[in-house]
Amino acid sequence: MATRRGAAAALLTVGAFLPVLWLASRWVRMHGTARLPWLRAGAANLEAVRGEPIAWLVAHLDSKSQTLPMLWRIAGSVAASAITATAIIVALLQLAGVSSVGRLWAAITMAAVVAALPGILCFVRNASSGAVDNASGVVAIVLAAEELSRASLPVGVLITSAEELGLAGARAWTSTRSGKPTMMINCDTVDDAGRWYCMYTGDRPAALVAAVNATALRLGVDLTTRPLLPGILADSVAFADAGSESVTISRGNLRTLARIHTRGDNSAVMTAAGAADASLFLTALVTEIS
Repeated sequence: MATRRGAAAALLTVGAFLPVLWLASRWVRMHGTARLPWLRAGAANLEAVRGEPIAWLVAHLDSKSQTLPMLWRIAGSVAASAITATAIIVALLQLAGVSSVGRLWAAITMAAVVAALPGILCFVRNASSGAVDNASGVVAIVLAAEELSRASLPVGVLITSAEELGLAGARAWTSTRSGKPTMMINCDTVDDAGRWYCMYTGDRPAALVAAVNATALRLGVDLTTRPLLPGILADSVAFADAGSESVTISRGNLRTLARIHTRGDNSAVMTAAGAADASLFLTALVTEIS
């Protein structure tokens, strides 16, 4: 009986805690930089347009470093999700009378502490040159815009600031926009090697994803379309929250994730060939949309 009471208490705790945590994190993500003074700082977005844009090319200009690389943070987020699911299953089994699973709680608790460490120890610093994240994206959209100008296609270019500080630049930009939402193509982290990704958040932006996949097929690019990984934020999140179809185009591998947000993210370890390839892809994508 005591075991079942403990399992019920665990389920109630998780059931009450997770919705509150989700709502709080969502509010901070969407409104924190606008409503909380200690999260604000002076910055500027840069934009240029030709005609009434059918799509915007976006990349963030700022960079940051952290005490741990992004790979660790992602691993911690994925592990935390798995541990939460495991805890719920164990509690349900205990309620069903399988008392033997109770001995797993000590291991679950220890695993939860370990999974939380990357987030707890991930202090923000300013020691990264930001070559891959995200000078590569800026180069890609500028080169693409230059090529698109020759075809006189109506396109917008947005270089955001403070992406690394809660997507502040993108959220500030969307707060001043009115009218019909448009397609937002964010280019963030394009390494010289690795797999190409088209990532989105929330509902799948069907029309934009279809254009991305058609472009990849036409160019022979091996591209994976998927939701953003847990623990990763990109400007496309802010645009999607504002109602626009939005994706993030990226290229990399585990070595890329291990280098991002560290001193190792510098121009000595890349040739910018990936940025050049991305510019060709973006040019073809906007042409496909038009």
